[in-house]
Amino acid sequence: MKFMSITRVLLAIAILSLFSAGSARAAEVVRVAYPSMNVSVFCILIAQQQGYLKEEGLDVQLLNIRGEIAIRTALAGEIDYFTNAGSALAAAVRSVPVKIVTVFQDRPTWDLIAQPGIKSIQQLRGGTIGVMSPEGSLAVVAREMLRKNGLDPGKDVNLVTMGGDAVRFPALQTKSISATLFNTGMSLQAQKAGFTKLASAADYANLIEGGFAASNEKIKQNPEKIVRFIRASLKGIKFFASKREPTIKLMIDNMKISDHELVNAIYDINSKLILRDGYSDDKTLQGMIDTMKRATKVTRDFKVGDIFELAFVKKANDELKAAGWKP
Repeated sequence: MKFMSITRVLLAIAILSLFSAGSARAAEVVRVAYPSMNVSVFCILIAQQQGYLKEEGLDVQLLNIRGEIAIRTALAGEIDYFTNAGSALAAAVRSVPVKIVTVFQDRPTWDLIAQPGIKSIQQLRGGTIGVMSPEGSLAVVAREMLRKNGLDPGKDVNLVTMGGDAVRFPALQTKSISATLFNTGMSLQAQKAGFTKLASAADYANLIEGGFAASNEKIKQNPEKIVRFIRASLKGIKFFASKREPTIKLMIDNMKISDHELVNAIYDINSKLILRDGYSDDKTLQGMIDTMKRATKVTRDFKVGDIFELAFVKKANDELKAAGWKP
Protein backbone atom coordinates (compact mmCIF):
# COMPACT_ATOMS: atom_id res chain seq x y z
CA MET A 1 0.00 0.00 0.00
CA LYS A 2 2.79 2.35 0.89
CA PHE A 3 4.51 1.54 -2.41
CA MET A 4 1.28 2.21 -4.32
CA SER A 5 0.81 5.54 -2.53
CA ILE A 6 4.32 6.66 -3.42
CA THR A 7 3.75 5.57 -7.01
CA ARG A 8 0.55 7.58 -7.20
CA VAL A 9 2.28 10.65 -5.75
CA LEU A 10 5.14 10.37 -8.24
CA LEU A 11 2.67 9.92 -11.09
CA ALA A 12 0.72 12.97 -9.94
CA ILE A 13 3.92 15.02 -9.76
CA ALA A 14 4.90 13.88 -13.27
CA ILE A 15 1.49 14.84 -14.63
CA LEU A 16 1.63 18.24 -12.92
CA SER A 17 5.11 18.79 -14.32
CA LEU A 18 3.84 18.10 -17.82
CA PHE A 19 1.00 20.57 -17.33
CA SER A 20 3.43 23.13 -15.93
CA ALA A 21 5.76 22.68 -18.90
CA GLY A 22 2.80 23.03 -21.26
CA SER A 23 1.66 26.19 -19.48
CA ALA A 24 5.16 27.65 -19.61
CA ARG A 25 5.33 26.93 -23.32
CA ALA A 26 1.88 28.41 -23.87
CA ALA A 27 3.07 31.61 -22.24
CA GLU A 28 6.12 31.98 -24.51
CA VAL A 29 5.86 35.49 -25.94
CA VAL A 30 6.64 36.47 -29.53
CA ARG A 31 7.03 40.21 -30.11
CA VAL A 32 6.20 41.37 -33.65
CA ALA A 33 6.52 44.93 -34.96
CA TYR A 34 4.26 46.23 -37.74
CA PRO A 35 3.81 49.67 -39.38
CA SER A 36 0.18 49.30 -40.48
CA MET A 37 -2.55 46.70 -40.93
CA ASN A 38 -1.83 44.35 -43.82
CA VAL A 39 -2.03 40.67 -44.76
CA SER A 40 0.97 39.81 -42.55
CA VAL A 41 -0.78 41.24 -39.50
CA PHE A 42 -4.13 39.68 -40.38
CA CYS A 43 -2.60 36.21 -40.57
CA ILE A 44 -1.19 36.69 -37.05
CA LEU A 45 -4.55 37.92 -35.72
CA ILE A 46 -6.28 34.94 -37.31
CA ALA A 47 -3.67 32.56 -35.86
CA GLN A 48 -4.28 34.09 -32.44
CA GLN A 49 -8.07 34.01 -32.75
CA GLN A 50 -8.24 30.45 -34.10
CA GLY A 51 -5.81 29.07 -31.52
CA TYR A 52 -3.06 28.23 -34.02
CA LEU A 53 -0.46 30.13 -32.00
CA LYS A 54 -1.62 28.51 -28.77
CA GLU A 55 -1.17 25.10 -30.39
CA GLU A 56 2.46 26.05 -31.01
CA GLY A 57 2.92 27.27 -27.43
CA LEU A 58 3.15 30.92 -28.47
CA ASP A 59 1.47 34.19 -27.57
CA VAL A 60 2.05 37.19 -29.85
CA GLN A 61 2.44 40.82 -28.83
CA LEU A 62 1.91 43.20 -31.77
CA LEU A 63 3.77 46.51 -31.60
CA ASN A 64 3.04 49.40 -33.98
CA ILE A 65 6.55 50.46 -35.09
CA ARG A 66 7.60 51.86 -38.47
CA GLY A 67 10.29 50.35 -40.71
CA GLU A 68 13.71 51.72 -39.81
CA ILE A 69 12.89 51.85 -36.10
CA ALA A 70 11.63 48.26 -36.21
CA ILE A 71 14.96 47.17 -37.71
CA ARG A 72 16.96 48.90 -34.99
CA THR A 73 14.67 47.35 -32.38
CA ALA A 74 15.15 43.91 -33.94
CA LEU A 75 18.93 44.31 -33.99
CA ALA A 76 18.80 45.26 -30.31
CA GLY A 77 17.00 41.98 -29.63
CA GLU A 78 13.86 43.69 -28.31
CA ILE A 79 11.51 42.13 -30.88
CA ASP A 80 11.46 38.75 -32.58
CA TYR A 81 10.09 39.63 -36.01
CA PHE A 82 8.83 42.59 -38.00
CA THR A 83 6.43 42.81 -40.94
CA ASN A 84 8.28 45.67 -42.64
CA ALA A 85 9.65 43.31 -45.27
CA GLY A 86 10.42 46.10 -47.76
CA SER A 87 12.53 47.94 -45.20
CA ALA A 88 14.23 44.64 -44.37
CA LEU A 89 15.12 44.16 -48.04
CA ALA A 90 16.61 47.67 -48.22
CA ALA A 91 18.60 47.06 -45.05
CA ALA A 92 19.81 43.61 -46.12
CA VAL A 93 21.27 44.87 -49.43
CA ARG A 94 23.19 47.39 -47.32
CA SER A 95 24.61 44.41 -45.39
CA VAL A 96 22.54 45.02 -42.25
CA PRO A 97 22.30 41.55 -40.56
CA VAL A 98 18.60 40.86 -41.17
CA LYS A 99 16.81 38.35 -43.36
CA ILE A 100 13.29 37.92 -44.71
CA VAL A 101 11.80 34.59 -43.57
CA THR A 102 8.39 34.63 -45.31
CA VAL A 103 6.90 36.28 -48.39
CA PHE A 104 3.12 36.66 -48.32
CA GLN A 105 2.81 39.13 -51.22
CA ASP A 106 5.30 39.79 -54.00
CA ARG A 107 3.27 42.42 -55.82
CA PRO A 108 2.52 45.76 -54.16
CA THR A 109 -1.14 46.73 -53.78
CA TRP A 110 -0.40 50.42 -53.24
CA ASP A 111 -1.88 53.27 -55.25
CA LEU A 112 -0.32 56.69 -55.74
CA ILE A 113 -2.92 59.08 -54.32
CA ALA A 114 -2.70 62.84 -54.87
CA GLN A 115 -4.52 66.08 -54.13
CA PRO A 116 -7.80 66.47 -56.10
CA GLY A 117 -6.30 69.07 -58.44
CA ILE A 118 -3.42 66.83 -59.51
CA LYS A 119 -4.36 64.59 -62.44
CA SER A 120 -0.99 63.16 -63.58
CA ILE A 121 2.34 62.10 -62.11
CA GLN A 122 4.08 64.83 -64.12
CA GLN A 123 2.07 67.41 -62.15
CA LEU A 124 3.91 66.30 -58.99
CA ARG A 125 6.98 68.28 -60.13
CA GLY A 126 7.93 70.63 -57.30
CA GLY A 127 5.62 68.83 -54.89
CA THR A 128 6.10 66.65 -51.81
CA ILE A 129 5.45 62.92 -51.52
CA GLY A 130 5.03 61.33 -48.10
CA VAL A 131 6.72 57.94 -47.49
CA MET A 132 7.13 55.74 -44.42
CA SER A 133 10.93 55.45 -44.46
CA PRO A 134 13.76 56.77 -46.69
CA GLU A 135 14.58 53.39 -48.27
CA GLY A 136 11.51 51.27 -47.58
CA SER A 137 9.31 49.80 -50.29
CA LEU A 138 7.08 52.88 -50.51
CA ALA A 139 10.05 55.12 -51.24
CA VAL A 140 11.55 52.66 -53.73
CA VAL A 141 8.28 52.32 -55.65
CA ALA A 142 7.63 56.07 -55.54
CA ARG A 143 11.04 56.74 -57.11
CA GLU A 144 10.43 54.11 -59.81
CA MET A 145 7.07 55.67 -60.66
CA LEU A 146 8.57 59.14 -60.85
CA ARG A 147 11.50 58.04 -63.05
CA LYS A 148 9.24 56.19 -65.46
CA ASN A 149 7.20 59.37 -65.83
CA GLY A 150 10.17 61.60 -66.64
CA LEU A 151 10.79 63.05 -63.17
CA ASP A 152 14.04 62.97 -61.19
CA PRO A 153 13.05 61.86 -57.65
CA GLY A 154 16.16 63.55 -56.23
CA LYS A 155 15.55 66.92 -57.85
CA ASP A 156 12.01 67.33 -59.13
CA VAL A 157 10.11 66.02 -56.10
CA ASN A 158 10.70 66.12 -52.35
CA LEU A 159 10.25 62.75 -50.59
CA VAL A 160 9.46 63.24 -46.90
CA THR A 161 9.50 60.51 -44.22
CA MET A 162 6.24 60.69 -42.29
CA GLY A 163 5.39 57.26 -40.88
CA GLY A 164 2.28 55.15 -41.50
CA ASP A 165 -1.18 55.78 -42.93
CA ALA A 166 -2.38 57.35 -39.68
CA VAL A 167 0.11 60.17 -40.28
CA ARG A 168 0.14 60.45 -44.06
CA PHE A 169 -3.63 60.58 -44.61
CA PRO A 170 -4.10 63.62 -42.32
CA ALA A 171 -1.08 65.18 -44.04
CA LEU A 172 -2.85 64.73 -47.38
CA GLN A 173 -6.09 66.16 -45.96
CA THR A 174 -4.31 69.28 -44.66
CA LYS A 175 -2.39 69.63 -47.96
CA SER A 176 0.93 69.20 -46.16
CA ILE A 177 1.92 66.77 -48.92
CA SER A 178 1.01 66.57 -52.60
CA ALA A 179 0.74 62.80 -52.76
CA THR A 180 1.56 59.49 -51.10
CA LEU A 181 1.26 55.75 -51.67
CA PHE A 182 -1.57 54.01 -49.83
CA ASN A 183 -2.47 50.36 -49.44
CA THR A 184 -5.81 49.14 -50.79
CA GLY A 185 -7.90 50.16 -47.80
CA MET A 186 -6.55 53.68 -47.43
CA SER A 187 -6.52 54.17 -51.19
CA LEU A 188 -10.22 53.40 -51.48
CA GLN A 189 -11.02 55.62 -48.50
CA ALA A 190 -8.96 58.48 -49.95
CA GLN A 191 -10.65 58.17 -53.34
CA LYS A 192 -14.06 58.27 -51.65
CA ALA A 193 -12.92 61.46 -49.92
CA GLY A 194 -12.20 63.05 -53.32
CA PHE A 195 -8.46 62.49 -53.72
CA THR A 196 -7.03 61.37 -57.07
CA LYS A 197 -5.60 57.96 -57.92
CA LEU A 198 -2.69 58.61 -60.27
CA ALA A 199 -1.39 55.07 -60.76
CA SER A 200 -1.05 51.56 -59.29
CA ALA A 201 2.35 50.52 -57.94
CA ALA A 202 1.94 47.00 -59.34
CA ASP A 203 2.28 48.47 -62.85
CA TYR A 204 5.73 49.83 -62.02
CA ALA A 205 7.49 47.43 -59.65
CA ASN A 206 7.55 43.89 -58.32
CA LEU A 207 8.44 44.25 -54.65
CA ILE A 208 7.67 42.44 -51.44
CA GLU A 209 4.73 43.90 -49.54
CA GLY A 210 3.81 41.20 -47.06
CA GLY A 211 6.15 39.01 -45.05
CA PHE A 212 8.18 38.55 -41.88
CA ALA A 213 11.79 39.47 -41.25
CA ALA A 214 14.19 38.92 -38.33
CA SER A 215 17.74 39.67 -37.32
CA ASN A 216 20.35 37.06 -38.19
CA GLU A 217 21.09 36.68 -34.48
CA LYS A 218 17.44 35.96 -33.65
CA ILE A 219 17.33 33.34 -36.42
CA LYS A 220 20.40 31.60 -35.02
CA GLN A 221 19.19 31.74 -31.42
CA ASN A 222 16.00 29.72 -31.75
CA PRO A 223 15.28 28.22 -35.18
CA GLU A 224 12.71 25.84 -33.68
CA LYS A 225 10.67 28.79 -32.39
CA ILE A 226 10.73 30.37 -35.84
CA VAL A 227 9.29 27.22 -37.39
CA ARG A 228 6.48 27.18 -34.79
CA PHE A 229 5.66 30.84 -35.39
CA ILE A 230 5.72 30.48 -39.16
CA ARG A 231 3.63 27.30 -39.05
CA ALA A 232 0.92 29.09 -37.07
CA SER A 233 1.13 32.10 -39.42
CA LEU A 234 0.83 29.88 -42.49
CA LYS A 235 -2.36 28.45 -41.03
CA GLY A 236 -3.54 32.04 -40.61
CA ILE A 237 -2.74 32.96 -44.22
CA LYS A 238 -4.49 29.84 -45.55
CA PHE A 239 -7.51 30.68 -43.40
CA PHE A 240 -7.45 34.23 -44.81
CA ALA A 241 -7.44 32.92 -48.37
CA SER A 242 -10.27 30.41 -47.96
CA LYS A 243 -12.58 31.75 -45.23
CA ARG A 244 -14.01 34.95 -46.64
CA GLU A 245 -16.76 35.93 -44.18
CA PRO A 246 -14.96 35.28 -40.85
CA THR A 247 -11.86 36.98 -42.26
CA ILE A 248 -13.83 40.04 -43.32
CA LYS A 249 -15.38 40.22 -39.83
CA LEU A 250 -11.90 40.13 -38.29
CA MET A 251 -10.74 42.86 -40.67
CA ILE A 252 -13.70 45.06 -39.77
CA ASP A 253 -13.03 44.58 -36.06
CA ASN A 254 -9.32 45.41 -36.33
CA MET A 255 -9.29 48.07 -39.02
CA LYS A 256 -12.03 50.07 -37.26
CA ILE A 257 -13.84 50.54 -40.56
CA SER A 258 -17.64 50.44 -40.53
CA ASP A 259 -17.94 50.52 -44.34
CA HIS A 260 -18.53 46.84 -45.15
CA GLU A 261 -18.37 47.46 -48.90
CA LEU A 262 -14.91 48.94 -48.48
CA VAL A 263 -13.62 46.03 -46.40
CA ASN A 264 -15.02 43.55 -48.94
CA ALA A 265 -13.10 45.35 -51.69
CA ILE A 266 -9.91 45.27 -49.63
CA TYR A 267 -10.32 41.54 -49.04
CA ASP A 268 -11.03 40.78 -52.70
CA ILE A 269 -7.87 42.54 -53.88
CA ASN A 270 -5.57 41.06 -51.24
CA SER A 271 -6.95 37.51 -51.39
CA LYS A 272 -6.01 37.35 -55.08
CA LEU A 273 -2.42 38.41 -54.43
CA ILE A 274 -1.41 36.47 -51.32
CA LEU A 275 1.03 33.58 -51.56
CA ARG A 276 -0.58 30.75 -49.59
CA ASP A 277 2.71 28.84 -49.26
CA GLY A 278 4.52 31.83 -47.77
CA TYR A 279 7.28 32.22 -50.35
CA SER A 280 7.90 33.27 -53.95
CA ASP A 281 10.10 31.80 -56.70
CA ASP A 282 13.80 32.65 -56.91
CA LYS A 283 13.47 34.60 -60.15
CA THR A 284 10.96 36.99 -58.61
CA LEU A 285 13.00 37.34 -55.42
CA GLN A 286 16.21 38.04 -57.37
CA GLY A 287 14.33 40.71 -59.30
CA MET A 288 13.32 42.34 -56.01
CA ILE A 289 16.94 42.32 -54.86
CA ASP A 290 18.17 43.89 -58.10
CA THR A 291 15.48 46.60 -57.96
CA MET A 292 16.44 47.44 -54.39
CA LYS A 293 20.14 47.52 -55.29
CA ARG A 294 19.43 50.12 -57.97
CA ALA A 295 17.30 52.15 -55.57
CA THR A 296 19.97 52.13 -52.85
CA LYS A 297 22.91 52.43 -55.30
CA VAL A 298 24.53 49.27 -53.93
CA THR A 299 26.92 47.53 -56.35
CA ARG A 300 27.66 44.33 -54.41
CA ASP A 301 26.16 41.14 -55.84
CA PHE A 302 23.61 39.26 -53.76
CA LYS A 303 22.03 35.87 -54.21
CA VAL A 304 18.54 35.05 -52.97
CA GLY A 305 19.99 33.12 -50.01
CA ASP A 306 21.90 36.21 -48.86
CA ILE A 307 18.67 38.13 -48.28
CA PHE A 308 15.96 35.50 -47.81
CA GLU A 309 16.00 32.61 -45.33
CA LEU A 310 13.10 30.51 -46.57
CA ALA A 311 14.05 27.08 -45.22
CA PHE A 312 11.76 27.56 -42.20
CA VAL A 313 8.64 28.46 -44.18
CA LYS A 314 9.26 25.67 -46.70
CA LYS A 315 9.64 23.17 -43.86
CA ALA A 316 6.47 24.37 -42.13
CA ASN A 317 4.55 24.36 -45.41
CA ASP A 318 5.68 20.84 -46.28
CA GLU A 319 4.59 19.64 -42.83
CA LEU A 320 1.11 21.14 -43.21
CA LYS A 321 0.70 19.63 -46.66
CA ALA A 322 1.91 16.20 -45.48
CA ALA A 323 -0.60 16.32 -42.62
CA GLY A 324 -3.39 17.34 -45.01
CA TRP A 325 -4.10 20.40 -42.85
CA LYS A 326 -6.98 22.65 -43.88
CA PRO A 327 -8.58 25.58 -42.03
